[in-house]
Amino acid sequence: MELYRRPEVHRRRWWLLAVLSLGLALVIMSIAGVNVALASLQRDLGVGLAVLQWINNAYTLTFGGLLLTAGALGDRYGRKGALELGLVVFGGAALLGGLAGSAAVLLVSRALMGLGAAFIMPATLSITTNVFSPRERPKAIAIWAGVASASGALGPLLTGVLMTGWWFIPPGGWELAFLYNVPIAGAVLIATAIWVPRSSDPQAARLDPLGAITSLVALSALLFGIIEGPERGWTSPLVLAGLAVALVVGAGFVAWERRTAQPMLPLSLFSQRRFAVGAGVNTLSFLVLIGFWFLLVLYVQFALGYSPLQAGLTTLPEAVSGMLVAPLTPRLTARFGGTRVMAAGFAVLTACFGMLALADPTTSYGFLVAPITLAGVGLSLTTIPATNDIMATTPLAKAGVGSAVNDASREIGAALGIAILGTLSAVIYRRSVDVTRLHESMAGAAADSPGAALEAASGLVAAGELTTVQAEAVADEVAQAFSRAFALSMLAAAIISALCGLWVLLSRRQSGAARTGVPGEPAAASWRELPAGGTD
Repeated sequence: MELYRRPEVHRRRWWLLAVLSLGLALVIMSIAGVNVALASLQRDLGVGLAVLQWINNAYTLTFGGLLLTAGALGDRYGRKGALELGLVVFGGAALLGGLAGSAAVLLVSRALMGLGAAFIMPATLSITTNVFSPRERPKAIAIWAGVASASGALGPLLTGVLMTGWWFIPPGGWELAFLYNVPIAGAVLIATAIWVPRSSDPQAARLDPLGAITSLVALSALLFGIIEGPERGWTSPLVLAGLAVALVVGAGFVAWERRTAQPMLPLSLFSQRRFAVGAGVNTLSFLVLIGFWFLLVLYVQFALGYSPLQAGLTTLPEAVSGMLVAPLTPRLTARFGGTRVMAAGFAVLTACFGMLALADPTTSYGFLVAPITLAGVGLSLTTIPATNDIMATTPLAKAGVGSAVNDASREIGAALGIAILGTLSAVIYRRSVDVTRLHESMAGAAADSPGAALEAASGLVAAGELTTVQAEAVADEVAQAFSRAFALSMLAAAIISALCGLWVLLSRRQSGAARTGVPGEPAAASWRELPAGGTD
């Protein structure tokens, strides 16, 4: 019997969605929430921009790389159990990160948090699709996607409040960016154990360990090459080897998934245009938006001198606009079609990043509000129809795999966004900073990273080796150089967004200009035509 037909499940379905949404928010907030702590972390641990990228990508890498495996495990052995396991691993890893005293331990913590998140996120969406009837699923998915959109902006705000202090909350260090996850994960775990029903795929296939390993190796090698290229040089044997491994192993992954009888990722799903375009839209929208989140909080702290709390508040308009637009998106999609709505979303993102390309060290918060608000609108307009298309063309019994593809496309985009836009900004910063204008003791630190330069200047002033005027010169030079890096990176994001919107429109035309993405719209292998998953 389908879960949504059980009276006890039907009665508490919206309460269940609230519990699942809180688990989802926990995962998404941790993607961008740690960004607010990066400036403080960089100063305390003395690490460069490349290490900061890896601290971020250690999470997104294991998250995105293991999502398909975790989704398949949830379908096979039970989605509730997968969710509970993920919450335990995530909470324990967050505790480890909060107690870490080195970048190496932080990397391990972030990787383990990504492992836990890989079990949490697909379980939340697959359980949601199983507890709601076909008529209510589009609305439930819109709420789910809206929470995902808003949480990306709320994470930096919460971290900023905890680090800066607010009313009765005393100020803390970057460790709180990890520790706040522990009690929330515990609360969601208890609610899950008590209220969330069990479900699984009654005809679950064998696991695909070779597919899981090759996908993770290919993605890891690709990110290594992108991030380490500017550090080691693009002709470095290690960088070239990483890119070569990504190409060869990635091709091997595709070949294996095509030939194996029970693939981790059924590539036949991508033969459906709605599914393929939905996955592509998720990847590309998260590429530009997560890269934007990563750089924005660094820009407002390094260039504009914001505190962690102010940096967190900077993202609030995006959360508000995303939450307001999310419930309206299904109606817009029903009226205009998913393709037009997604293309409009990319047009909004193009305008957002185009405005941010004008940023400099004198930019006011009043100017930033408009593009940051547009970011939330664009994210809802792109990802909600994309998520609906992916889940509407996935058999209900395979909801875990469909959810994992949806989530993996987002996380792969997130990892690539941090790697590509983060690397671009690092290269531009190093080429822009003029160390000849600074005291000789500051040249090396300023060329390395903005955080290292500001921390070194503060230490030298305290030691009496640098005057206040010289320290201000360092801050001014860092602000100028990083503002230029941020602005040009946003210009690149605007170009990518414009090309994405054009691609979405062309994909519709190539498919015969059929309307797609309508919530509940029947399609091959849609919810209305396929059996629901059984229970375990």
